[in-house]
Amino acid sequence: MRRGTISALLCSIAILFAFPAAAGAHRLDEYLQATRLSLGLDRIVVEIDLTPGVDVAPISEAEARAYATRMLKEIVLDVDGQHQTLTLVSSRFPSFQEMSAGIGTIRIDARAVWPGGPGRHSLSYQNNHRPDLGAYLVNALLPKNRDIEITEQHRDFLQRGIRLTFNVKSPVDRSTLPPWPLAFGLGFTVLVGFGVVSRTSVAPRLIQFGLKYVF
Repeated sequence: MRRGTISALLCSIAILFAFPAAAGAHRLDEYLQATRLSLGLDRIVVEIDLTPGVDVAPISEAEARAYATRMLKEIVLDVDGQHQTLTLVSSRFPSFQEMSAGIGTIRIDARAVWPGGPGRHSLSYQNNHRPDLGAYLVNALLPKNRDIEITEQHRDFLQRGIRLTFNVKSPVDRSTLPPWPLAFGLGFTVLVGFGVVSRTSVAPRLIQFGLKYVF
């Protein structure tokens, strides 16, 4: 190895040891925007965490709410090709000191009312807020309701948008099921009438039959 190459390498190592914070610091000139989508049977919840750079200024509570409302207008949310209006639920802004240090995160919670029915559905989400500075992340959370199943999800390269395909199962219509007394009475008649069990042993098997019939 040449003497000049060795000198350059040693110089680079010396710089890294002299300025360790600069080597591992995150970029403060970006606007990180992380979105989480949650699907429900009657709504779609959108949670957005915004982490700006250090070029910020103090704002009032009214200005903060106005900013959150304006930001949501730059979000495009469609379900089955139909536009869904997002309503601001809450917003939380960190202190000016945190934001000016590049560690403060803005939290915006919103939701769209979606009276979805059983079947196959598609969802499209696109974040158009500050593309000049934005660095984006987007994810769909595992649905809490077991009747909803996400079958496909595709993000764009920049993660400004995501497309989901999901299924909503048909709920069991329990209004057509007989009430408990009728179910037990029917079970008793069938079991005794066909001689499946004797009257002395009918109780435990009748309970098992009733549970199976109703559920």
